[in-house]
Amino acid sequence: MLTASDKATPDSDVIVTELDGEAVLLNLETKLYFSLNATGVAIWKLLEEGLTLGQVGERLFQDYDVTPEKGQQCVLDLVDQLNDEKLVSVTRD
Repeated sequence: MLTASDKATPDSDVIVTELDGEAVLLNLETKLYFSLNATGVAIWKLLEEGLTLGQVGERLFQDYDVTPEKGQQCVLDLVDQLNDEKLVSVTRD
């Protein structure tokens, strides 16, 4: 189970292509791709900065019209999917 203190690092085998506010992630090793909407792109960029999942949720709350709880849940849900698809590596602090 993911927590706010966890970090998710984009996998080095993943290539990101942004298209009109959305993005496609392609894992060169698994050959699987994953699409992100604008919110997903914002989360991905914050993960690239090395923020914890809690920090990403806080920034999402600040930048979008969502409650802190909703922002945090969106981050946890997306990172859980990205981890399942081997697009990120999760580390615990």
